[in-house]
Amino acid sequence: MNKFKVYIPLIVGSCLAVGTFIGAKLNFQDGGEQIFAKNSKKDKLNRLIDYIDYEYVDQVNTDSIVDVTVNGILENLDPHSVYIPVDAYEDAANDMRGNFVGIGVNFYVYNDTIAIINPIEGGPAYEAGIRGG
Repeated sequence: MNKFKVYIPLIVGSCLAVGTFIGAKLNFQDGGEQIFAKNSKKDKLNRLIDYIDYEYVDQVNTDSIVDVTVNGILENLDPHSVYIPVDAYEDAANDMRGNFVGIGVNFYVYNDTIAIINPIEGGPAYEAGIRGG
């Protein structure tokens, strides 16, 4: 029995090394960032959307859920914060620049009133004689 006492640390050490190696190769679904999340409330929303996506009885468009959620959060911040989806970005950017190509003017909106900055040369407004201001 005494001659086996010498091999016990070697066997235990080998088992630990093999277990560590196998554990590192396993593919766990929860990553380290979820286990050590600094704010579990933020993670709660992600987990809820994932749960709805995989476990809900009917097929659900989770992108629309995310859009509604983001809009709801922004509405609670202030009335001027909005979420612009990627497919509507170009139109919104043009509106914010004050360009309206339809009649050929640059304009801005002030207190629900449109003010012409200047007509675009060669456009319909320029040809009609519309001036800035």
